Amino acid sequence: MARWIAILLMALLGLSLAVNVYLWTALNSTSNSDVFGDGLLLSNKARSSSASSASVSSPIGNADAQHASSSELSNNRRSANTVETTENGGNTPSLEALLEKRQFDRLALELSNALKQTPFDERLLLLEADMIRLTKPLSIALVHLYDLAELPLSVDALEEIGKKIATLYQQAQEQLSRDQQWELLAKLNEPLFQRVPDSRQYALNLARAYAHQRKQTLMEDALAPLPFDDAQAQAIRAIAYKETDANDDTFGDTEFNDMQGDTTDTRTTRVALMRVGDQYRLDAKALNQKAVMILDTGASTTAISSRLYARLGRTRRLTFIGNFNVRTASGTIEAPLVKIPRFYFAGYEFTDVSAIVLPEEALPDTDGLLGMNVLGEFDFSILPLSNELRLKKRS
Repeated sequence: MARWIAILLMALLGLSLAVNVYLWTALNSTSNSDVFGDGLLLSNKARSSSASSASVSSPIGNADAQHASSSELSNNRRSANTVETTENGGNTPSLEALLEKRQFDRLALELSNALKQTPFDERLLLLEADMIRLTKPLSIALVHLYDLAELPLSVDALEEIGKKIATLYQQAQEQLSRDQQWELLAKLNEPLFQRVPDSRQYALNLARAYAHQRKQTLMEDALAPLPFDDAQAQAIRAIAYKETDANDDTFGDTEFNDMQGDTTDTRTTRVALMRVGDQYRLDAKALNQKAVMILDTGASTTAISSRLYARLGRTRRLTFIGNFNVRTASGTIEAPLVKIPRFYFAGYEFTDVSAIVLPEEALPDTDGLLGMNVLGEFDFSILPLSNELRLKKRS
């Protein structure tokens, strides 16, 4: 009997052990399934989150598929392509495309967000500099480039920045000097002289602009860093202090009267004027576009309306010099200065004429203002009785 009891107990013990092993195996299998299931869910959520993030963030570079961490993917999610495809199959313009399309508000926002993640990304910084050049006064754009040159950038980037500064400045300086736009030249050089006070170039060019405006005190302030006996500085002083300036843009009464009496000179050109209120208007042509312009002897620079600017093809056919603060009848505004390759007036052709582009409200019913950078090429007089402008080309 005792033997059978022992056998029964051993059988029960074996059965209990088998049940326990089965339950442990089942429990372990369920736990692993839950773990892998959660991991798959987490992976899917991560991919979904990543895709969602990609769909709302601006693409700002070439993404590197070999990077695994989200921060690296974020920092490298840039593209140089003109158009990029989003998750929903649509097209999102790249930053370069936004710049080309002049969508400056959106571009500024995208660049701000991108530069917060990668503040020393050279491509982004140079793109931002291009945007500033197109939206801010040229002097501010140049000062910004000087600020960029102090950042820890590559040698190639610093060289590109240096070339941009030289090209933009020389283009504007030469064009404005050619047209004797001394006020605009002063506005260009003032911030640069403050930013780089040891620059001989900026000191001399600023002093020269002041000298032609007879602003002797400001001229001397600009020349202060240079030796008093500096030959170029003394030449600039001579401009300001001499009694008669050969480059003066004003015309005296004697010249005006002599011109009125000279009606038989074959070199005299007569231009019909249209009287509208207290304005005189005349016909001109910019490139192949006819224009009705206001005769404005008080304007140092010729101006064109934004409508004529559009008809001329904007920067496709005109050279953008930079933005400047200019005075208008309604106050001071920021306006672009452009160079018109060919301009026609009174039977004469002019090349590379500077013109300020004014908004429509500043020139509501005309195509522009004819300023002294064109009229200054002539001795001229206005005959109110006959509504006529008489011109004689200066030798």
